[in-house]
Amino acid sequence: MFEKKGIELVNTGTPPEVSITIGNTTLKHEGMPVGMRLERDIAYVYLAIDTSASMTGTKLEQAKNGALVFSEDAFNKGYHVGLINFSSSAKHVCAPTNNLKVLAMHIKGMQASGSTNMAEAIKMAHYHLDKKDKTQVIVIATDGRPDNKRNAIKEAEKAKADNIDMITIGTDDAEQDFLKILATRAELGSKVTREVFSQAISDASQLLPPPGSITKR
Repeated sequence: MFEKKGIELVNTGTPPEVSITIGNTTLKHEGMPVGMRLERDIAYVYLAIDTSASMTGTKLEQAKNGALVFSEDAFNKGYHVGLINFSSSAKHVCAPTNNLKVLAMHIKGMQASGSTNMAEAIKMAHYHLDKKDKTQVIVIATDGRPDNKRNAIKEAEKAKADNIDMITIGTDDAEQDFLKILATRAELGSKVTREVFSQAISDASQLLPPPGSITKR
């Protein structure tokens, strides 16, 4: 047995490999070695993906591919990833997990319809992020304006007041100033062209704070 600063390794074996494909994106994810127990700070992030009617087609596929790569990177940083999608209403699709196969199944199943109830999505993610002593983040990916901008800002402010970081990525009809207001800091809110929407979502993993760090308000 090996112990060092909260890490305990026992009976390690060969880690199983899981291959996940969404669209043109394929990832090979190595699971935790058999018999390993890893005790450390765990952080939590919710991906809130816009699945309104305007996301139909290429944009939704881009969002799915970006979400898959983002999740893999977030796992490697010590995060559990949850999934919410929102159109006319928000849907809690998957609680935070570090199982890529489970999360990928839910990501693949997203379909586009309806309007853009972003406020409900933020409120839902805030409700499920109830571990105030942990690092917590909400990442919003959208292609347009919310049904109610004022309510979306109000819900984002409530989340940030509970030390939840906000990262926002928009494309097409999204307003860059609005994205920056929603985000924890202006540099965490960005607008990109639809051609690089997938890359922008996956790159958001680089903006995640290290597990164990909490942004105090």
